[in-house]
Amino acid sequence: MTRKTVSFILALALLLCGCQKTPDKAVVASKADGAFEAALERTEPPTATAEPQTADPPEIYADSFQNAAGDITVDLAVPEPADPGPVPVLQVRPMELTGGQAQSIAAALFGDGPVYEYSERMTKAEIEQTILEDRQFIADWDGMLAYYGGNEQTARRVKEDFEGRIAALEDAYQTAPEGEEPVPCAWEFHSEDYYMSPDMASLFQDEGRRVLKASATLDGLPWIFSVCNRDGEDYRVHNAAAYPDERVVSPEDVSAGPGMDERAMQAFALETAAKMGLGDWAVVPDPIASVTGMGGGDPEDWYMVTLTRTYGTVQAAPFFDAPATDEQYAAVYGAENMQFQFKSGHFYSFWYDAAARTVDTAASNAPLLPFADVLDRAKEQMKMVTMDRLLYTGATARVAVNRAELGLVCVPMQDNATDFYLVPAYIFCGTAAAYDADGAPAKVRWMDNEGNVASEQPAESTVLLAIVNAVDGTVIHT
Repeated sequence: MTRKTVSFILALALLLCGCQKTPDKAVVASKADGAFEAALERTEPPTATAEPQTADPPEIYADSFQNAAGDITVDLAVPEPADPGPVPVLQVRPMELTGGQAQSIAAALFGDGPVYEYSERMTKAEIEQTILEDRQFIADWDGMLAYYGGNEQTARRVKEDFEGRIAALEDAYQTAPEGEEPVPCAWEFHSEDYYMSPDMASLFQDEGRRVLKASATLDGLPWIFSVCNRDGEDYRVHNAAAYPDERVVSPEDVSAGPGMDERAMQAFALETAAKMGLGDWAVVPDPIASVTGMGGGDPEDWYMVTLTRTYGTVQAAPFFDAPATDEQYAAVYGAENMQFQFKSGHFYSFWYDAAARTVDTAASNAPLLPFADVLDRAKEQMKMVTMDRLLYTGATARVAVNRAELGLVCVPMQDNATDFYLVPAYIFCGTAAAYDADGAPAKVRWMDNEGNVASEQPAESTVLLAIVNAVDGTVIHT
């Protein structure tokens, strides 16, 4: 790997962390102020305030309206969701992953094959070669200046860093082995520098993460397996990951030969998750996964299967982000999920994010608001949607809202810095299409190296319109 290479896996992780800007003002922002707990005390379902369209509950809720700015038209045609049966409200807590759980996850991914301690420890010959390359790099000052765009300050700082790395390598050479035999994984957590090469360890700054790293073989190719725990007031991390060792493996190596179809990839993800002993999981449907940036793609190229936990008959919603930072009791944590990525139908990477455990059941059968009331509040939120949140081109847009899903969403608890609620919420999404100032469909264009249009397609996108707490009717920001 060259000094300029950016890991594909890291790039993927950064993409998965993207979030949308929240509205400046919500109908009723979801706050941990005790109102939700009061609503949870209801013993009888509330009476619907909206006038029914017919004597019987309608099958489709239809409406059409514009946003506050007048540049977005919302066409609503949402089927009333079926009765989900008893829906729980759960109190959950970030879960520190143990060595035993790490071993179970690895066994589910790699089978009975050996798992070794990951190491970047270098032999004497490798240290000698690295010192030689580093000295040659900093000896060519003109080359360094060119490499860093003529920025002398940056080049000087890099040279000093390399000199420090060389000194650390020279110290490590004294005790370095002639060769290295793999050591079976002990399933113990360490500071991150435990696994680093001497030159990188010399630059390490501890941020409190404790990690377990291992190496294994899958389908004859080397893979890396890692687990991380960190509990801090600024952020918490409890996750696991597995991916090919990109130092020696390319996507083409993994994707050689016939691969799985879409259904087989989903079955693979579910079967693998079931072996881990981490609860019950279900596949997030592609429309919901893609609208939340948590899955989907091209089954014949890069494709992501996202799983979330199920609790009884209800599935947790796939939102990666923690609540908005301006929330009074903002929780610095995401929603528990697993992601299985495939390349041309071949398993390529695994991510288990925001590990959590249930510590209490606040309600086993939460009193849900009538769907008509929830929809009215969602419509008010949809009227606040703006073009810059919806699409990145066009003068106006039309949004077809055709889906409402009930799922459990993570929200803060009142006066509790460690735990969260999983509350039932309705998630409204649909498809947006942009139009130019003349009313013609707007296009997204891709240019070639000469500045000519290489391809174009209509400016359309699946979009998330609103998430409404089904117990107290407040809007949930993600």
